Amino acid sequence: MEALTSTPHQHTQQYWDLVTDVLSQAITGELIGMSNFASLVATIDDPEEMMEAVEHADSERGHAVGFIKLAEKYKLQVKVNLKANYWRRVRESFLKWAEKKDFIACLLIQEVMLESFAVGMYREVGKAFPNDIGQLFTDIAAEEEGHLEHSIELLKAEMERNPEAFIQKVEMVHKDCMTILAEWSAKKDGKGHCEICKGNCMKESLYLADLEMSSLRGNSMALYLDALDRIGLPGEKTLPWIANLPA
Repeated sequence: MEALTSTPHQHTQQYWDLVTDVLSQAITGELIGMSNFASLVATIDDPEEMMEAVEHADSERGHAVGFIKLAEKYKLQVKVNLKANYWRRVRESFLKWAEKKDFIACLLIQEVMLESFAVGMYREVGKAFPNDIGQLFTDIAAEEEGHLEHSIELLKAEMERNPEAFIQKVEMVHKDCMTILAEWSAKKDGKGHCEICKGNCMKESLYLADLEMSSLRGNSMALYLDALDRIGLPGEKTLPWIANLPA
């Protein structure tokens, strides 16, 4: 492994186990995103939006490949499990709406909810992890932010077209998918092991990189709330949604 300069824990096996688990989660999440964008194509009528969804799917694939190559470089045995506890349920939530050809619901899940978590967590991990590991997370966070920005503009128009119906839909999708993401990022795994971390939950080892799940989750939730606010949803609606999520 290359000489690194970050935290005093970085040369321990426990530290590298944490890096491995974080990369495993990131790779699995990117592949779920790739699959979601590919499925999104079937819900789109506009040719330009269809091509953009394909481009985004390839972007997620590229992110996964980048993380995999980094793991190979450091000889880290990552675990990719698309059927894992929380990620499988996120994918099922997306597919439920995709089967209804509900483009807006799919956009909310993939480009608002999932990208808020990706950007919020990757930014902080990028600052905490050393050298090219941290840099890759930082670079990918910036790209994922572009997906989030893309969705906000589209969803603003939908909100303006029929505010009452749109708010009802966002609430349904929020309860459907954000509940799973909140369970995954809660202090304790109330719904069981994630089925990706090799041993105990990586949350117990985040301190080795000076990270905390409460901060990672808080950043993601803040981005999500900001996105909803920019789309035009009223805070008196969205704040209680967040407050009632599993913590």
